[in-house]
Amino acid sequence: MNKKTKVGVCALALGLFVACEPSKQQFVAEGTVEGAQGQMLYLEEVGTGSFLSIDSTRLDQLGSFRFEHDGASYPMFYRIRLGGNSIPFAADSMTHIKIRTSASSFFEGYELLEAEQYNYQIRDISHQRHQTDRRVDSLLALYTSGHLGLDEVREAVDSVKVAFKHDMVSRYIYVDPKSPASYYALFQRKGGDAAYFSADDEGDDRAFAAVATAYDTYYSAAPYTPFLKDMALRAIALSRVRKARQDALTDSAQQAPVQTIAYPEIKLRDRHGVEQSLDSYAQSGPVLLSFTAYSAQWSPGLVATLRELKEANPGLTIYEVSVDGDAYYWENASRTLPWISVNDPEQYSLRSYNVQQLPTFFAIKNGELKRLEHPKQILQ
Repeated sequence: MNKKTKVGVCALALGLFVACEPSKQQFVAEGTVEGAQGQMLYLEEVGTGSFLSIDSTRLDQLGSFRFEHDGASYPMFYRIRLGGNSIPFAADSMTHIKIRTSASSFFEGYELLEAEQYNYQIRDISHQRHQTDRRVDSLLALYTSGHLGLDEVREAVDSVKVAFKHDMVSRYIYVDPKSPASYYALFQRKGGDAAYFSADDEGDDRAFAAVATAYDTYYSAAPYTPFLKDMALRAIALSRVRKARQDALTDSAQQAPVQTIAYPEIKLRDRHGVEQSLDSYAQSGPVLLSFTAYSAQWSPGLVATLRELKEANPGLTIYEVSVDGDAYYWENASRTLPWISVNDPEQYSLRSYNVQQLPTFFAIKNGELKRLEHPKQILQ
């Protein structure tokens, strides 16, 4: 596709030409939405667990739209949203995508009139994941209605998920791991909730490693690449822990302990400016890792719970990451806390741990990471 470059106005001053730099290249997403006159259509950037609104337009009688936005040298991920339905796509500075759909079947029936190959693949992945979600939901409904037992439904759901993941790795991830479609396939979630690929699942470490290696090579400047690398390292570490356990069970000979870290390191400063390493505490004993925001309404209740837990278990290490953007507020809120409190206003650590909501808790014991529903579960 030939993409036009916009050129700024050149100035002529004192008889000298002042050169103008061309503006940053932009991608274009355009098309039509039938039957949506008067409705708002949004262009949103898709981050790791968040959506950023970039642009919007009110659809006219023809349903025509055209979005232009600054592109990068690496692919970024976006969606076009109408109400509660959205169309995903990836774009860099050279992308021009044309879409045709309708309000009644915005996601299920959208067509790509012009797009890169990986955006056709992203469409196919999205539709296959949607169909897989529906199959899982139908199986869960059979369990709820009493037509399937718990063991039966678990086996059936696992079979459906395994089939979906096999298609993703065999058709996309292992074929071209640097493709945006491979990254997109790796982070598919059921209904936006539970992930199909997980660092905790056996065998998924190879998929994470393949995509992370490719993106570190080709798209090292992309903002999501560090998050992807952390996920891959965690998946590989957990895989090694599982293998070490299996070896210990099958080998009667005494083996030396395997030193494996199955969690991303966090190094942030406390209110005194001292860098606190999560790993240094985890090497010494169990750690309760807490992600919080002291400015949240629920924070006082959580602080009271953690104080009670700490008083009853003085030897327990609590490493708490605050995402408060106001450093002064965080420093005052953490001033009297009897545990380690560090601040991460950019929320990099949340992406490393795939934190989707606050508060979130993890237990780190013997190099293993486990998500907790409640902080007191650290004692189990």
